[in-house]
Amino acid sequence: MTDSAPVRVAGIFSIASGLVHGVAVGLHTDHPAAARTFAVLAVVQVAAGLASMFVEDGRLRGVVAVVNVVSVIGWVVAKTSGIGFIDGLGKSEAVQATDLLCAILAALAILFAVAPGMSTKLSLERLSATALAVVLAVPAMVTASSHNHGTSTTDWPRPYFPGIGIDIEGVDGVSKEQEDRARQLVLDTQRDLMRWSDHRVAEEEGWISISDEETGYEHFVNPMKIVDGKFLDSSSPESIVYKAYGETRILVSAMYMANFRTAIDDPELTDYAGPLMQWHIHDNLCWKLGDGMLPVITGITDGNDKCPAGSRRANVQIPMVHVWVVPHPCGPFAAVEGLAEGQAAVPTKERVDICGSHSH
Repeated sequence: MTDSAPVRVAGIFSIASGLVHGVAVGLHTDHPAAARTFAVLAVVQVAAGLASMFVEDGRLRGVVAVVNVVSVIGWVVAKTSGIGFIDGLGKSEAVQATDLLCAILAALAILFAVAPGMSTKLSLERLSATALAVVLAVPAMVTASSHNHGTSTTDWPRPYFPGIGIDIEGVDGVSKEQEDRARQLVLDTQRDLMRWSDHRVAEEEGWISISDEETGYEHFVNPMKIVDGKFLDSSSPESIVYKAYGETRILVSAMYMANFRTAIDDPELTDYAGPLMQWHIHDNLCWKLGDGMLPVITGITDGNDKCPAGSRRANVQIPMVHVWVVPHPCGPFAAVEGLAEGQAAVPTKERVDICGSHSH
């Protein structure tokens, strides 16, 4: 092994550890601070590793060592006491396969960076560093899908990725019949909602924007669908939701509404999918008449239950629930958080349709 070989081997392990941290970014999308931390660590580990492999500079050995020491120390702290100043990592978690293998890769990077004598003894002819890194990194990335952030496997909500299935199995309190109904509703919504992928088609067919795009999402409501007597009908959603990017609208969700005078705790609603679904209402919205004398949302009431001047409170007591057709960190029935979150029949901390109830 040449003099530059030890740092190159260290770089291989640094890159492998960084790739696992890259996977961790996607597992923490509901906590942006944690996701950014993993993203930065992934980029730095990979960059240091690549530099050590292609640049002849002895100082890179120290860079690789320092970067991976930070990684290992961060892992130890996260597992013992939590990292309080990073949202999403504030509570300690049990050691799991993914993070343990990632830490081992970083530790090997440190070992080969600071102990070149060890690298000489473990020559490439006797031990393929690349093969070892792959053997450790691939299982770490594969097992990441089952990585648990302090909750049991039966907890809800769970991240939702339409492209890889609908993960709603084994949730406490959910019967097989409820699970089947919920899954079928998601599948039907995925199929039928595509008809309105262009919001202009929805407008032509009777859906009206409530002009809430400043929240990041724009709801289009069809008054005739609200009174047609249909319930959770994917071919006739009461509201269609788009993600707003400037003038661009991207279809993200249907928002189904119950029939008039249906209580939020009516068994028709609560028994449909059991704990998988959390119906909500909007009793604190403020609205005014906009262009064409159509009602538009101006915000929510203040601490004194007052609306801004020129608008009035819209006490919307119709229970409603979202079904997403795009990925969401809190499941296919998650509410739109923030101003559009609404009110449920249970306290906020018990809601299963907002990310605030998710413990990681």
